[in-house]
Amino acid sequence: MEELWRSFFQDSRFRPVSSKGKRFPIPKCPECNSEKGKEDAKCRKCGGSGLDLDNAPTYIDQIESVAQDYPGGEKAIYITWEDITEFHPRLAINLRWNLDETLKAAKNIVREFIDSETENHVMEEHHTEISLDVSPIEIPDDLFSEETRNLRKEHLYQMVKVKGLVRKSLPVRPRMEVGVFECTWERHRQHVIQDFFTINEPTRCRAEGCKCTEFKLREELSQFIDSQKLEIQEFPEKIPPGAQPERLTVFAESSLAAQAQPGDSIAGVGVLRPRARFSGRRSRSTEFDIYLYAHSIDERKAEAEDDIPTEEELFTMQELSRHPDLRERLSNSIAPAIFGMEWHKAAIILQLFGGVEKTLPDGTHIRGDIHVLMMGDPGVAKSQLLRAAARLSTRGVMATGKSSSAAGLTAAAVRDDFGEGRWTLEAGTLVLANGGLACIDEIDKMSPEDRSAMHEAMEQQTVTIAKAGINAQLPARCSVLAAANPKRSRFDMTRPLSGQVNLPMTLLSRFDIFFIIRDIPNPERDEQLAERVLESHRAGEVLGTEGDVDDLEWRELQPPVRHDLLRKYVRYARKLRPVMTPQAQNKIRDHYTQMRRHYRALSEDDDVVFPITPRQLESIIRLAEADARLHLSHTVGPEHADRAIEIVTEFINITMKGDVGFMYDGMQPKQRKMAEDPRALIVRFVRQAGSEGADLHDILDHLVDQGFSRTKCEKIFQKMKLDGHADFY
Repeated sequence: MEELWRSFFQDSRFRPVSSKGKRFPIPKCPECNSEKGKEDAKCRKCGGSGLDLDNAPTYIDQIESVAQDYPGGEKAIYITWEDITEFHPRLAINLRWNLDETLKAAKNIVREFIDSETENHVMEEHHTEISLDVSPIEIPDDLFSEETRNLRKEHLYQMVKVKGLVRKSLPVRPRMEVGVFECTWERHRQHVIQDFFTINEPTRCRAEGCKCTEFKLREELSQFIDSQKLEIQEFPEKIPPGAQPERLTVFAESSLAAQAQPGDSIAGVGVLRPRARFSGRRSRSTEFDIYLYAHSIDERKAEAEDDIPTEEELFTMQELSRHPDLRERLSNSIAPAIFGMEWHKAAIILQLFGGVEKTLPDGTHIRGDIHVLMMGDPGVAKSQLLRAAARLSTRGVMATGKSSSAAGLTAAAVRDDFGEGRWTLEAGTLVLANGGLACIDEIDKMSPEDRSAMHEAMEQQTVTIAKAGINAQLPARCSVLAAANPKRSRFDMTRPLSGQVNLPMTLLSRFDIFFIIRDIPNPERDEQLAERVLESHRAGEVLGTEGDVDDLEWRELQPPVRHDLLRKYVRYARKLRPVMTPQAQNKIRDHYTQMRRHYRALSEDDDVVFPITPRQLESIIRLAEADARLHLSHTVGPEHADRAIEIVTEFINITMKGDVGFMYDGMQPKQRKMAEDPRALIVRFVRQAGSEGADLHDILDHLVDQGFSRTKCEKIFQKMKLDGHADFY
């Protein structure tokens, strides 16, 4: 086995790869670069290829390079499954059926290629020996990938590849590999290889003539290895209906430690091993737990590998992006059984594509995810829309406000058996939905303390934890699609919105768009809705029998774009970063300034409150970028800006009655200004009293009834008197 590895690392056909699977580049030919103007003639050194093949990087070069940066740099040599199978099938077979011993032999061979001067330098500078790992990457899914719930006894001690979300993680701690023990009689030393979970002590001294049975552990002479314990959970979209997500413990050691944190999506490659259960302190149970001892952690998004489009699918996507009714086709693909709600589905489809995330030179982060809130009467299919969107998202996580806490939404510090009594971090809904969509139903049923935990996650897109001595910041870069019901079951559009929904304005302002869905009796629409519901029920009944569904009814219930294709379409489009054109910038700027001028004209007062703020401007930009992604466009053109303006205008005119400030108090700008200024209330009260004026105490009592303090009112009276605006007797 070692001879095969030695030949593999010496083979110049294989170029080394990075941890992300990228080949190291071949240097350019020096003679081609020096002979400028002779591109047509073939180079004597490279034969016209332009590459210096004689100095192409090899695994030996990579080993020496990594060893020189040890221990501050990389600590592993990465090999691909393709290179191994191409080199020798016997090596691939050994990796599959005896992964531990095969990689141990490769690790021993790697030491032979490390220069002695490098070893001496590392020992003098860092007082440690160079120990490099060999990690296999790009393991094919069709051979080794297994779902956590499908792991059985047949997989024990075999190479498997398991994908999932990191739910918990412990800090990196040293684990003893080889313990050095001294007998208490004559201090004879013994080196004992340790078990994974318990310390293995010698029973008797092996020195000649010594029969000592008592030993002392010498930690300073023992060999340790960095070790980290993780817990991964199945992807939400792969959980069968009604099933609980399965979890698996993963141990990552040496170079793999500290490569993952809660919320990350990983693919762990390693050996599945059993672990004995203890029913008490000493007695063992006949039932065993399983864990994965990882030899490689793929840092790429594991779920993205499953949906890499083929050439045929890519051609289909390009054809679909050029369809004249693309927006309508994609919007109607969201829950086609739900009648109507065109604007709501159009907003959700743009939310799935999302805007472009940006990081400015000064470090400022601008989110690209779009947040949408649906507020409506009961029975208008809000929950069905949320579940449909979660199924279509790249990573959709569903939660209910009634049964969710602040820790369940963000992250929690827990103390359980996983951490062996220590505090650990457990990722919540918003962290698990990182890179996808978090759907929260009945968000108004949450307690105020739990809702406040969402503020940071929605705007800054991070979750900061400072509990039990743990200070951490987890990523939560996801879109939020929420649904809420009015307090009294029905919306009254004549009353302020703030009094009808149990949501604070600080949370409402973080949503780019929110719709009010009302159940208004309409004979024509009610008839169409009834027909659609009856068709849906009939189609579901016939599918369970031998009958046939009418072709027209079946086509109306089928999505225009298959869900599997739409899901891949969304994932492919989210990789694009469209750039806004000057024409689109001018259109969005003109629309924003026009809205500001419109509200300026509503009042002659310089202190008028403007309901249109830069938040609406950023919402338009995100929606325009999402519409460009929807069309697989690399630029944001005027047509995409028009679509974003159209949706925001619909939101303002219908939901907000033409005034974004209406969501706060239900008043027009002049009414709002008067309500906020106690002097206006004083003048109005005096005018209503007539020519004789009003008593000072009656005015004070009236202002106190309006919510102002008596001390503040007295100061206002004194100021008005000093300014000459009123006479007091």
